[in-house]
Amino acid sequence: MWSPDLSQETGPLYQRLVSAMAKAISSGELAVGDKLPPQRQLAWHLGVNLSTVTKAFQEATKRHLIYGEVGRGTFILGKSTEAALFELKQTKQNQLIDLSTHVPAVNPSDNGLDTTLTAMLNREAGVSELLNYHSPQALQEMKIAAANWLAEFDYHISPTACITTTSAQNALLITLLTCCDKGDTVLVDELTFPGIKAVARVLGLKLYGIKMDSQGMQPSSLDLAIRTTKAKVLVSDPTLQNPTGSSMGEARKKAFVEVIMSHDILFIEEFVVGALAGTAPVSESIKSHSVLITSFAKTVAPGIRFAILAGEHDIIKQMDNESHVTSWQLSPLMAEIAKQWINDGTARKRLHWQQQEIKQRYQLFNQVFAKSLCLIEQNCSSHIWLPVPIDADVFAQSCQQQGVAVVPASLFAVGHQFPQCIRVSLTAAKNRQQLKAGLELIRTLINSY
Repeated sequence: MWSPDLSQETGPLYQRLVSAMAKAISSGELAVGDKLPPQRQLAWHLGVNLSTVTKAFQEATKRHLIYGEVGRGTFILGKSTEAALFELKQTKQNQLIDLSTHVPAVNPSDNGLDTTLTAMLNREAGVSELLNYHSPQALQEMKIAAANWLAEFDYHISPTACITTTSAQNALLITLLTCCDKGDTVLVDELTFPGIKAVARVLGLKLYGIKMDSQGMQPSSLDLAIRTTKAKVLVSDPTLQNPTGSSMGEARKKAFVEVIMSHDILFIEEFVVGALAGTAPVSESIKSHSVLITSFAKTVAPGIRFAILAGEHDIIKQMDNESHVTSWQLSPLMAEIAKQWINDGTARKRLHWQQQEIKQRYQLFNQVFAKSLCLIEQNCSSHIWLPVPIDADVFAQSCQQQGVAVVPASLFAVGHQFPQCIRVSLTAAKNRQQLKAGLELIRTLINSY
């Protein structure tokens, strides 16, 4: 039976137990799927009160280190909360409706990839060159394609100011690795997308959450945070913000930009979900003070590993000089497909289909939750930020037991304070019928309290 030595940890007893659990998972002592001893039995072995173990299990559950199943016990998840979002989730009946992962909707009638691959195989030059490293010409063509794709979002920039890479997450890692040192403070929304939390943990960066309202980050709070922390880097997604779905109005954008300019801070705009909105990135007007990050992941196809960094800040040239960690990571085959889809309009068509599908799914949400309060008003967000009547972590567990997966606010929180809300992905369901079934289960559960 797992029985850690709590004398090696510091802090309150329950926190020592959680810390020991995390270390045991990291070292492999506790593996994914391992069953923990009953709380009462563990308390007896450790010589502590049952309430201490109960509190530790509750905290470990919030950190997504463990999960409990009624009648079966408590088991190790053993991965970061961010990685857990992309794991295959199952119930005993293997019928879990997953509304937790932030993935685009799938068009069952789409055969664009088949058409593209067939054309590539039939071309006179063949495809053998795609087995080699990128040529200088191929790298330049990717930059041109990247600039053309950004122009679709009214972000106009020279191809020389674009860098292509494999994913927005990789682009974020590269950017922060270039502009930050270990221990630096990075400003983010107080509820932020999981990717930045993962990168900060790896690079040893401190995240400082800025207060938000219905339009996202508050400029006055940002101004105060910059003065207080002396931070020089801000990472935010002000359009269709993840997880809240909020977008800044024009007056808010203006005030937001003024704060950035007045403090000469580097603004890294995450524009992956935001690319679905049909509006220009906020950073479009301040290219010399910003880096834009976007990708195909939510708009075209996540399997086409294609992402873009762009801007006129000096850091772009610095990163471009190290192309072996950016552009050279791109698979030549994937890069060729991305380039062709941008040039022949396939990427645009897939984006437009995604936008229309999201509108249909948002309308379905409104039908199911006709009298419910939702913290967003847009009909182009691929996710819903939904208030719940009890502790969001407990509610998410109840949803799981009822056969539907959602994500509680604690996953996105930078600090210890967060609203009792869940994020519901509208596009993760295989089709609208499955989405409706999942939403009805959530509504029934909300109404039961």
